[in-house]
Amino acid sequence: MYNRITLVSVFDNRNMEKIKYYINKTNEKLCKVPFGKNVNNRIKADTLPYHFTLSAWDIKDKEMVIKALSQIAFSKLKIYIKNVEIMNGKENSYVLYFNIEENEKLKLLQKQIYRVLPSERYNPENFNFHITIHIDKDYNKIISMKEQITQDFKPFELEIDTFRLYEIYPAKLVKQFNSINDKD
Repeated sequence: MYNRITLVSVFDNRNMEKIKYYINKTNEKLCKVPFGKNVNNRIKADTLPYHFTLSAWDIKDKEMVIKALSQIAFSKLKIYIKNVEIMNGKENSYVLYFNIEENEKLKLLQKQIYRVLPSERYNPENFNFHITIHIDKDYNKIISMKEQITQDFKPFELEIDTFRLYEIYPAKLVKQFNSINDKD
């Protein structure tokens, strides 16, 4: 059931291995789909790769979003994963996530997108980037998973040179956007 489109980061194999190094420390079946999204089977619908979200819009605006995003150029970005955190999710759930250190280039890109395609939930003035690891209603399970993942955790860097627009849930690729050559 597609009701929105979302613009997310894409990690290449080398960067995805950095993420998997930590998430593979837990034997739990992981699910990144939030509760309350009118999804019958969250695990089956969890087809987006690990990512952080830049913004999301109603599916009815898809063509306008594609056109506007095609006009926005961006350079390769580096983000720094500083730790693993827990936040409250929808419907009394808990979100285990990698916390992304504030990043001026990333924030500027989000502001640029927000100016032409506002989506209040992704307002750069009050949005914190993160990479969801797992969402669950069992707080003790989330705590246990966090302890497993953070056992020998060391902050790490990831690079992004691609973003993809997906219809969700489950994920259906709409369009890919690649960085321009970074001149820095």
